[in-house]
Amino acid sequence: MKASTLIYGALVFYILGKYGKIPRHAMNLVWSFSLGGCLFLSIGLFLNNYQLIRGGLFITGILVLLLIHTILTKHQKFKERLNDKINPK
Repeated sequence: MKASTLIYGALVFYILGKYGKIPRHAMNLVWSFSLGGCLFLSIGLFLNNYQLIRGGLFITGILVLLLIHTILTKHQKFKERLNDKINPK
């Protein structure tokens, strides 16, 4: 579990650092790793294992932050396009 959370975190931050956003093809990989976070969380709840619960919440939390980042960047691009249409240079 610790290895998968380290790989997941490194992958996400590498992709964000390289591209500044998550490309479509990389988002499929992020979603598949996030499924692992849900599995860790459910198994940890079933077995009352705190480490698995914490790892699952970490992976799921990173996914939430990525989705919020994606929504905010798309909103910002939409806002910039709207401003360019209203106030052309």
